[in-house]
Amino acid sequence: MRIYKGNPELVFRGRVAPWYGVLSGAVCVSAAVLALQPGMPAGVPAALLVAGAVLLWPTVVRNRVELYRDRLEIAFGWGRTIIPYDHVRGVRRCDGVASEQATMHVCSASAGGVFIEAPMDGDAMVSVIGDDTLMAEIRRRAGLDEGSRATGPGE
Repeated sequence: MRIYKGNPELVFRGRVAPWYGVLSGAVCVSAAVLALQPGMPAGVPAALLVAGAVLLWPTVVRNRVELYRDRLEIAFGWGRTIIPYDHVRGVRRCDGVASEQATMHVCSASAGGVFIEAPMDGDAMVSVIGDDTLMAEIRRRAGLDEGSRATGPGE
């Protein structure tokens, strides 16, 4: 498969749940509490803030789904997942990760979102602003009907 290199045609920004903001705030508060402890080396709270920034901040900054002519790309945190449209077998709403929606790529900082079934590349769960629009666009580009699933090669 030849991958088209260029700008994405559509970009859907990721959605971040309130619990993620609370988690980020807890890291900052714990660093401040440690910094106020007498005799605490200054490096400990600084290391906590740096570790929190490295682990938590990229999810807020790099949290989006980009739609290209031939594939979709999910940028989440430090990772990037590429799924060609012809590998997508289904797209549906999910309300958290259930046993039937276990994914290889959980690219979501929110409990609800979109489940993208792509067995060849590893299923993915994303949470973006405009979930319904994303689902409709992926279905259109992957050639999936609203009520049915596309069949793969040899099926």
